[in-house]
Amino acid sequence: MSQWGRLLLEEIEGTSVEHDSAVAWSIGGAGIVVKTPGSTVFIDPFFGSTGSSDWVRMIPVPLDPWEIRFCNLFLSTHEHEDHCERSTVIKVAKATGAIFIGPESSCRRFIEWGVEKNRVITLKPGESFSLNDVTVTAWFANDPDAESAISFILEAGGVRLFHSGDSKFCEEFSKIGEQGGVDVAFLSLGRNPRGHKYYMNACDTVEAARDLGARTLIPVHWDLWRRTREDPLLVKEIAERWGLCVNVVMLGLGDKHVCRRT
Repeated sequence: MSQWGRLLLEEIEGTSVEHDSAVAWSIGGAGIVVKTPGSTVFIDPFFGSTGSSDWVRMIPVPLDPWEIRFCNLFLSTHEHEDHCERSTVIKVAKATGAIFIGPESSCRRFIEWGVEKNRVITLKPGESFSLNDVTVTAWFANDPDAESAISFILEAGGVRLFHSGDSKFCEEFSKIGEQGGVDVAFLSLGRNPRGHKYYMNACDTVEAARDLGARTLIPVHWDLWRRTREDPLLVKEIAERWGLCVNVVMLGLGDKHVCRRT
């Protein structure tokens, strides 16, 4: 791990979080670390690489999972490698006492890779799991490319965070908005190659944030792959031109955002 990576990990592990808030760091791709006053949650961390010429990683691996000391919850939205990667899972499982949560496809892999069954929680849409000060609720994900997929709502101290995984836009998002919305939405953004719809584009992402009732929108996944790399400033421009009351925040690799109840 680089010196920069060690400093980032020291920052994450050394940050004290105030009551009624959470702090989120981008760790590249869809990967987010969320820290609350009582917990550290890794969502879709991907510390591997790929040998595929179609999928070329464009950002460095930020952290060495062997050096992670604090991880209470490890969340995977679906089984694709950049959301559920064998080496990442094995190392975090051995380095920490984390509970691993995901849909059936991710949880089956967790167990195949040696994570003890009593540390694996399979969630279906509508089901929840609570640990320390965090409640994780699974939500429907529109991801037909996955064997099974969910998105997540995290609640801690009244702060509500949404992570879409690779979900495309769907009408289910509006149900969350009708239930009070979320303080922060992490939504996957990408420039889709011809003939494919891997991720939401900039307009889709803004519409999703609108329907979710998100007060803050943070695009994710736009930085990882050469094939689907996108400019997140497009999201901010579209939200402003549409006159939406949403705070669009761009996080580069290692950047953080303080999430507060709004």
